[in-house]
Amino acid sequence: MRRLFIALDLAIPVVEQLAVFQEELQELLADHDDVRVRWTNPENIHLTMKFLGDTEDALVPMLRETLSELVKPLFPFEVEAKGIGFFPSPKKPRVIWSGFDQQSAEVLSLLQQALERDLEELGFEKEDRKFRPHVTLGRVKSRSKPDFTEFADQIDDRSFGKSYIKDVILYESKLSSEGPTYTVIDRFALGA
Repeated sequence: MRRLFIALDLAIPVVEQLAVFQEELQELLADHDDVRVRWTNPENIHLTMKFLGDTEDALVPMLRETLSELVKPLFPFEVEAKGIGFFPSPKKPRVIWSGFDQQSAEVLSLLQQALERDLEELGFEKEDRKFRPHVTLGRVKSRSKPDFTEFADQIDDRSFGKSYIKDVILYESKLSSEGPTYTVIDRFALGA
């Protein structure tokens, strides 16, 4: 069994801007000793399109074939990382994230729907929740939750830059006390 997910990588300058923003948030929280956030390591920043979870090794070749066929008719596209959000809310956040502009979100949602459809045929459970394309920047681990309401309103439209998406990536995730480690299993070039 391997813990797998399908994701898109963002351009290095976008990841760098997101890392700078993480530092700004850390400074904002410096006076809050009771708040603990596990920040996403910049090298692990990505856009998860579908979490597959524990997957039998025997399924991996079929998964590769499905992803390869899915991306063949697609063309590379551009997305803009923009804005900030909090799950479930800015008042009591558990997850701090950056989203995407409306046009990017629409394109990403179409790709995610195609993934859901094709992967369901392989026996992967379809996600019930509406897809909200986002990049996780941090997870609030303390009981005490900072109120980001005012801050969120100030930076709602901040752009972190554009990324040219040219492939879909199958990752393996290994969890440890230091945090997750992601390994690329395969890349599937759009239009190849």
